[in-house]
Order: sequence, then C-alpha cells, then structure tokens
Amino acid sequence: MLDVIRRNAGSWLLKVILGAIVVVFVFWGVGTFRSQRLSIIASVNGEDILQGEYQQAYAQAVERYSKMFGGSIPEGLLKQLNIKQQVLNNLINEALIRQAAAKMGIRVSEEEIKSVILTFPNFKRNGVFDKRLYDMALREAHLTPLTFEAMIRQQLLTDKLREVLFSGIIVTDPEVKEFYKFQNEEIELAMVKVPSSSCEKDVNASETALRGWYDAHKSDYETMPEIKVRFVKFSKDKVLKGVKVSDDAIRSYYDTNKKEFEVKERRRARHILVRVPLDADNATLAEKRKKAEEILKEAKSGKDFAELAKKYSEDPGSAKSGGDLGFFTKEMMVKPFSDKVFTMKEGEIAGPVRTRFGFHIIKLEKIEPGRTKGFDEVKAEIAKKLKTKKANDILWETANKAYDEIITLGGLDDYAKEANMTIQEAGPFSRKEPPPVIGFSKETLDALFSLEKGELSSLLPVPGGIIIAEVVDKIPPTIPPFEKVRERVKKDYVRHEAETLCEKKAQALLEKARAKGVEEAAKEYGLSVKNSGFFSRATLSKLKGVPNEVAKAGLSLYEEKPFPDQVIRVGKDFYVIALKGRKAPDMKGLTEDEEKKIRTRLLKKKRNEAFEQWLTYERQKAEIKVLRNI
Repeated sequence: MLDVIRRNAGSWLLKVILGAIVVVFVFWGVGTFRSQRLSIIASVNGEDILQGEYQQAYAQAVERYSKMFGGSIPEGLLKQLNIKQQVLNNLINEALIRQAAAKMGIRVSEEEIKSVILTFPNFKRNGVFDKRLYDMALREAHLTPLTFEAMIRQQLLTDKLREVLFSGIIVTDPEVKEFYKFQNEEIELAMVKVPSSSCEKDVNASETALRGWYDAHKSDYETMPEIKVRFVKFSKDKVLKGVKVSDDAIRSYYDTNKKEFEVKERRRARHILVRVPLDADNATLAEKRKKAEEILKEAKSGKDFAELAKKYSEDPGSAKSGGDLGFFTKEMMVKPFSDKVFTMKEGEIAGPVRTRFGFHIIKLEKIEPGRTKGFDEVKAEIAKKLKTKKANDILWETANKAYDEIITLGGLDDYAKEANMTIQEAGPFSRKEPPPVIGFSKETLDALFSLEKGELSSLLPVPGGIIIAEVVDKIPPTIPPFEKVRERVKKDYVRHEAETLCEKKAQALLEKARAKGVEEAAKEYGLSVKNSGFFSRATLSKLKGVPNEVAKAGLSLYEEKPFPDQVIRVGKDFYVIALKGRKAPDMKGLTEDEEKKIRTRLLKKKRNEAFEQWLTYERQKAEIKVLRNI
C-alpha cells in the first residue's frame, strides 16, 4: 500500500489531503471544529474516536468523490452511499487494527516512519529530502508533522499485521491455470441489434395519448427557478492595465522557480508499423514478426526509410508522410516504443519493437536535448504572470473596500453614484442558462440563488472580474400548460413507447431465434446479424463494436445454453445474442511472466478477502459504542 502511495504522492498528498482539509473547514466551520475536536464520537474496546478525527476523515472521503465527479458530487450520492457510516466504520477498523497489532507485539519505529517519508518525491528538491518543503506542504494542509506521521504509522501497522496474519496464504498452480483458462477462453457471438428509434414510426401519438402522458408526468416539465439581479462589476482588465512589475521581481521569480522553465528532451523519429491483432495467436505473431524483420533488413540495407514507410507501414496516421512522427517527449508515446527511441543515436535504425499496436521499425531522425529556458526567453511570460497575480490582489482589495462602502452608504444606488459606476442588470435566468456576464461558476450561482429578494451578495467571482449583486426578483418554478410544451411531450412519449415496442419485438425475435436460429429469425424481421469475432474476458476492455453489456452477457453462455433468458438492453436499444463458437485458450500463453502476474493478483485477492473476514470477526467480538449521531 505504501508503494502505491509513494508512486502517487502528488495526487495522494497534495490533491486529496490538502483539498480535504479545505473541505473540513468549509463544511464544519473553524469554530465548530475547534470546539468539538475533543468530543468523543465512538469508542472501540475503550479506545476513543474523537470528533476531529471523524471530521477530517469525512472531509477526505468527500474530496475523493468530488474529484471522481469533476468537482461536483451528484445530489444525493453521499447519502445513497452512506458515506458518514463508511467513514465511521473505517475509523473503527483502524482502531481494531491498532489494538490487534499491540496484542501481537507489532510495532512501528520512528526510523521506519522516517524512512517512508524520505521516499516521497513531493518532499524532495533535486532528489534530496528538503525539510522546508515537508513543513510547507503540511502547513498548507493544516496538518502537523505529528498528525501526518500518525497516518504513516497506521498504514505501516496495517501492512505488518496483514503480513503476520496472512503470510501463510498461497496460490496453487492449479488455481493459476484455472484462472488463466477462465480469463482467456474465447467465445464468438451472433448479435442482432433492435434500435428503439426503428420503432418510433409505429407509435400512435394521438392527442389523447399525449395529454395523458403530460398529466402523468407534469413534474418533468416544471421550469427551473429563475432570478433577476443587478450588480456592480470590478473589471480585471481595467486593473491589469495599470499594473507594473519591476525587473528585479521578474528576475527573482525566475531564479527561485527555474524548474518551471525546464524543457524536456524531445526526439523526432519515423516508424514503420506492422499491425498485430490483440488476440493474435502464436502463428500469426510469428508471421508478423518475420515480416517486420524483413522490412528491417531493407531499411538497414540503405533504402530510403520514408519510402519504405509509405510502402509497408500500416499506421494510417503517419504512413503517407513517410512514417514521420514529429518531435515528442518520452511520456507521449507508449512505453516500449519510448524506451527504445530514447536509447538510440541520431540516424540509427532499430526494431522490431513490440507494442499493443504491433511491431515497429524505428529510425531516429533528431535529438533535441532537454534544457532550461533562458531568462530572456521567459521574461515576458513571467511578467504577465506576476501582473495577473498583482491585478487579482488589487481587484479583490478594491472590491472589498467597495463592499464596505456599499454597506456604509446603504445600498448599490448610493455607492454607484458616489463611485461613478454603472449598475448592470441580468436575467431572469436559471442555473442552467446563466448569462455570459455571470458565467457557470457553481459557487457563484449557489450564492446568488440562495439570496432572498432585495438581499446583497458577498464578493462573487465572474468571468473577467468580481461582482457585488442584489437580487431584484425571484421567479418560482411553474408547470407550463400542455400547449407550450407539446413538442417536448410528444418527443418523450414517442421515445418511451418506442422503447416498449422494441423490447417486445426483440423478445419475440429471441423466442424465434431459439426455435429457428438467429439468421432465420433476423431475416423475418428485416434485421441483420453481426458477428462479434472471438474475444475473451482478458480482452474485454479492448473489445470494439460489441457493447460491454452484450459481451458480459455472452460470456455467461455455454453450449447447453446458447441464448440468454432475456434480451440485452444497451441504453435505448436492445440486443438478441446467441453463442456462435467457443475456443479453449492456448496454454502456451501462460508464460512464466504471465503466471507470476496471475499469482500476484490472486494472492492479493485472497489476502484482501481474508483480511475483510478477520475484520468482520474482530468487530463482532469487540465492544463498540457509538456515542454521537453522525
């Protein structure tokens, strides 16, 4: 686990912990957090879980879900997932782990904690641990070293306990072979798609039916709440025009942030691709490799590489340009390709290199060494950055002063007259369709829509500046009359009825397919049959042209049961499928490396399951008291 944390130190520490701490203070309030941090929320065999611990753990969980959904958690999701109880359960589990470790004499030394912290790349400068970076990162997260090191201690304890309890668990050779067979057994499906759109023409959208649909689904057509606002705006561009930064400030920024101006090494290469199917058998693989080696011989014999690429390359994106890939950094290409290219010399030809696309013959054209941009190159860029920051500071300071004056003077009108500013208006508008001047910032819209009529907002960021707004009018949601939304009603009704008709049609097709075969049944309905080609569970994620739901349903079929019980729904469409063929896996693919990967995967799964069972048992016999509602 700690290896995973170290590999993802940037996201784990700075994105999750730092962000989570912000959520703590926003959600609970600084005063509440301080006043309740010593209160007990639960006890586990006499060990207390404090309110502050719970708040921080909850905030981290919220932050994780927020990032998963792009910064905005779907309404009701946290309640649906019962996150509060999940967080408490995790804290109880941690207490049980600590207690079990203590009974077994498992300890974590200060040296072990220190050793782990020294491996975090975010705490290093030029590859060496920097105490200043460490302190700064924790300070920004509102964490003390003691708190952070306690988190490391808990993880180390967990890892050690798991090792003691479950080190005897093994994965046998038969289990490895069985898993390999399960993952690599291939099937082929016959598929008939029945799109719901094809049934729309059969829907009788009578006036009576449409009005009946409208009456039953009126709430679907309810308008969103709207507001009308007036505001004064403080423009960032106006402030920016008057901002100046000194050459000394620019130079100082450059000297202290040189890493920001590092340019990674780039290389330019050409390649010839011999494509290899992802599910290629050994014979196909050998044939493709032989072809690639023959092309390599031609390339090394002195023939024009670009012409060979035009002739042989199966990469449609670069073949016409002689295989030219342009300049790229190491991270921009797939790993085996990059690993090879970045060890080659200019003019060198190498290959074949195997990637998921096939075999590559590569010619390195040019090397552009990595470097740090000179001061003169980035002077203008730094100046712009510093001006923008300074302008933002001035802008917020100006808006803050203005807000105080508005409160003192008694409203926007008196302030606008005294400051010679124009009061602008916007709306009515809904959250979904705000005007450009307001923008789509969730925080700004939340603030505006929470105001009562006549109430003044705080400082709100909008595109190009900051506004102080007053709500002029609030328009509650209404259900428009049928005539106004008739076209929407018709569209919704037809779509719904078409789906119902098509599902019945697909189910009837499935029954006929059982009796007559898929080809014959599809012909009766004027539909075509598509073959999936052979695929396995191992290639499921790379499968194209076969919906995931269809592929998974197909993998549950077998010779005695070639059809599923029901049609497969994919979005608004329906699929009738039948097992067409099955192939046993080629056990030659179970190489030593593959066997090792499977064994590691199964061992991890077994140990995780054993650990969960152990935790369940420990919880059952523990004295756990929840003392406060969460």
